[in-house]
Amino acid sequence: MNSNHWHLLLDNYSIARATGFDRIVHHPRPLGVVLAPDKPWESAGVGMNYVGQRANGSFFGFYSAMWWDLDKGAAQPPSKVTGGHDRAHDIISSIAYATSEDGIHWHKPILGLLDGPAAIDRQKYAPFPTAAGLTRENNLGVPIVVVADLGQFGNVTDPQRRFALRLAPGAPGTPGAAGPVGVGSSWAHAPHGYFAAEIPDFLNDPNWREKLTYSGGNFDPRRHFLHFWDDMHGEWVAIEQGVIPHWLPTREVGRMASQDLVNWTSEAVLYPDAADPHLPWHYDESMSLTPFCAEGVIFGLLSWFHSDRSHPDGGPNLASTPEHPQIWPWVRKGSNEMRITISRDGGRTWDRTASREAWIPHGTEEDSYDRLVIGSLPPMRMGEEDWFYVTVIDGDHLGIRNNAAQTPYYHQRLPRHQVGLYVQKHNRYVSLSTRTQPEVLITNPVTVGGSVLQLNVDASRGVVRVGIAAAEPVMTYNGTTPSTAAHLYQGQMLPGFTFEDCQPVDVNSIEHTVRFTGVDGLAALQGRAVRLLIQVQHADVYGFRFT
Repeated sequence: MNSNHWHLLLDNYSIARATGFDRIVHHPRPLGVVLAPDKPWESAGVGMNYVGQRANGSFFGFYSAMWWDLDKGAAQPPSKVTGGHDRAHDIISSIAYATSEDGIHWHKPILGLLDGPAAIDRQKYAPFPTAAGLTRENNLGVPIVVVADLGQFGNVTDPQRRFALRLAPGAPGTPGAAGPVGVGSSWAHAPHGYFAAEIPDFLNDPNWREKLTYSGGNFDPRRHFLHFWDDMHGEWVAIEQGVIPHWLPTREVGRMASQDLVNWTSEAVLYPDAADPHLPWHYDESMSLTPFCAEGVIFGLLSWFHSDRSHPDGGPNLASTPEHPQIWPWVRKGSNEMRITISRDGGRTWDRTASREAWIPHGTEEDSYDRLVIGSLPPMRMGEEDWFYVTVIDGDHLGIRNNAAQTPYYHQRLPRHQVGLYVQKHNRYVSLSTRTQPEVLITNPVTVGGSVLQLNVDASRGVVRVGIAAAEPVMTYNGTTPSTAAHLYQGQMLPGFTFEDCQPVDVNSIEHTVRFTGVDGLAALQGRAVRLLIQVQHADVYGFRFT
C-alpha cells in the first residue's frame, strides 16, 4: 500500500476492521445555478466543458451553447428507429467562452467569431423556442470543443501532454464546414486529437495551432475521447456511456482503451446489479461516469438514472419483444443523481461501497433546477474546498418524446441544461463515523513513508486518538500460531505510540498532524510496515496519510 497518498475511506481497501462504525456519504453544498441559459443561442441550455484559472486568480470557461432550430430539423429524414422525426436534430450547438472573477458570477464577452441566433421565435413552433435571425454579437465560436487536463487528473507526467484537445469541426480556422453543427451530426465526427502543454490562447495568439502536437489518433466524443493513462495496463483510457452496439435493456458504463490512440478495444465495466431497484417505475441504471485520477486511485463521478419504464417512448420500427416491450434507449423518463465510486485497476472494475446512495441528490420537484444531475467536471481545488461544476436539467429526462407524435412531455415548457456549482471540503466524500461510544478503526499493513501522520478528520464534537502497532503477526495459542487477526493489534501498540501517548485530536481539519508525547515525529518508524489503530468517539474520519 502506497502510504504517501491519502487513504480515503470510500471502500475497505485500507481497512482491516471497522466494527461499530457507520460509513457516511457526505453531500457537497449546492450553490445553485452559476451559468444560466439567458441568450438566444442558449434556448436549449448550456453545459460546462472546461473551467480554468489564470495566474491572477480569475476564471475562464468553455461551455456548450445549445439552441433550437426547428426549420433545420424539419429537413432531416424520419428516424429509422422510431419512424418519426427525431428532435435531437433540431438542437444546434457551438462552444462558447465565459469569464469570471470569482468562479460564481460569469460574464459572456462578445467575440464576433461566429453567426448565432439573434432572437427567439416562441410562436412558430410553440412551445419549442426556435432561432430567428443571425448575429455575431455573441460569445460563440471557440475552436476547442473538449479539454482534458491529463497532467492534473489523467496520470500523465509529460508536460508536453498535459492537455488533450479536440477541435470544433465548424469553428473558424478549423477543418470542416463553417458554422455550428447539429448535435446529431457532431457525434459522428471524429477529428484529430491533440496534446498541448497549455490551453491555447485562441483569442490573442494567431499562431496557437502551432503549439498543438498531433496525438496520432482521433478523439471521438461518443466513443473514445481521452481521460487518463493507465500505468497498470499500459494504455490510454476513456470512460463513456455504452459499448457500441448497445441494444440492451439498460444503460451501462463502457471502458475504451488503446495503446496507440488508433486501435481501440471496449468493454462494459459497470452495469446495474441485483442490489439496485428494477421495478418498472423505479429502474436504476448508470447514465454516465466522469473519471479523474487523484490520491493513487481513479474516482468516478457516477450520474445515476432512476428510469420510469411505465412511460414508454417507442416507435413503429422498434424491435421490442415480450420480454422487453420497452427496449433501451427508448424508455427514457426519469431523474438523475450523482454518486461517487472508485477504481483501483485502471477503470476495469468500480467499487460501489459508497455508490449505493446519492452523493449529490436530485431535486424533489419536476421543475427543480437540479432534477437531473447529469455530469460533472473534475474538482477544482479552491483553498480547503473542492468545487464541482455540474450540468443540471430542470425537468425529467424525456422532456421531448422521441416518437412520431413528437409531443413535449411538459405541455408549457421544455427542460433546459444549466450549470450548477457544488462545494465540499477537500477529499470529504465519505467518512467512517461513530457516536458517543468509542470504537477503534484498524488498518491493513501500511509502510511509513514520511515523518508525519496526518488525518482528514472532523472531531469538533468529540475526540480521536491514534495508536501504531507493528504489522508482524501476533503469536497466539501459547506461541504456536501466528495470527494477523486485526483485533489482536490493539494490545500490541509500539512504545511511544499508544493511545495514551497520542495528543487528543478535537479539531475539524482536512490535514491535521497527529502528535505523540515525547516523540519527535515518526523518524524511528521510517520504512516500517505498521497498522494504524484510530480510536474515534463522536467524530468522522475521512482518511489518513504519511507525509
